[in-house]
Amino acid sequence: MPALSQSGAMASVEAKAAKVSNGEGRFFRIEKAGLAPSYLLGTMHLGDPRLLALPEPIDRAFEDSQRLVIETTDVLDPMKMAGAMFADPALTTLPKGQTLGDFLKPADRQKLARMLDAKGVPLQAVERLQPWFLSSGFMLPACMAKTSGGMPIVLDTSLAARAKAAGIPVEGLETASEQLRSMAAIPMKEQIDGFVALLSAEDRLDDIFETMIDLYLREHVSTIMPAIEAAVPDGGMMVGAGEGYAAFEEKVITERNLRMADRLEPFLSKGGSFVAVGALHLPGEKGLVALLRARGYRLVRVPAPVGAAPARPHLDDAEAAQSGAPSRPEPAGAPRESDADDTKK
Repeated sequence: MPALSQSGAMASVEAKAAKVSNGEGRFFRIEKAGLAPSYLLGTMHLGDPRLLALPEPIDRAFEDSQRLVIETTDVLDPMKMAGAMFADPALTTLPKGQTLGDFLKPADRQKLARMLDAKGVPLQAVERLQPWFLSSGFMLPACMAKTSGGMPIVLDTSLAARAKAAGIPVEGLETASEQLRSMAAIPMKEQIDGFVALLSAEDRLDDIFETMIDLYLREHVSTIMPAIEAAVPDGGMMVGAGEGYAAFEEKVITERNLRMADRLEPFLSKGGSFVAVGALHLPGEKGLVALLRARGYRLVRVPAPVGAAPARPHLDDAEAAQSGAPSRPEPAGAPRESDADDTKK
């Protein structure tokens, strides 16, 4: 971000972000006459301890809710996740007889081999994987917190663990197979172009993730993608830059938003639901905030920036989470003055 400011690129980034409806905020109260309020939290699927700490307004809303709704409950069961991948290998592997070498230039293939070697993985072990699937392995910085099983601790799963411990039902909006199909639906050209771009941007991934986390915790959700694209224009679709991102956004964000909005109806109609999905599903004209308003719900942003409460990890093995004691924030039910206009968008 400082580099973007110094180069003069921030004005363009902020202008793009300002055009996105519902682009500020990661936490919304959902209201409808006759129902207890529900809540919508945008999360980040990364294992950074800072993301596991719930500011007090979010924590209190979670405590008062009657059920937790996440993207998929399959992620809570490693056997189900593995089963989804093995059930239809075509979702994660290239067509029979094809390898990454058929799509990559020799120089890119050599670079991939070197990067894999540094990770202790032979190229032959992964050369039949689809580019989107292999890309996901390069997207996680080594510094992210992990469980004893090697999987990153993310807010969605730590909330689910906390809900189960409290006897609160945990519901899902999708299956793992549906999520895999959304990723596999990205055209192969965009997958390859994005993968090659990701290889080139690997040395900047730590900065990319730090920027994403910083903007997310400050609730500038719609600034994330413009900022990354300005800083790493050749980063590819998995980073959020370049022409290929449009295909990623359509298949992995927009189409899933419509599915999620439909499947949220039974839970929201009961009231008292706490919904946690990736933050990029919230903003925009086809984001969940707009889609739920179109279905007759009133959504009001509840400010919950980082520093609104002491950091609080929700899994025993997340002891690395930071702690602090800043001042008490606004109550969960108190909208900001500017939110009156948001409800009309």
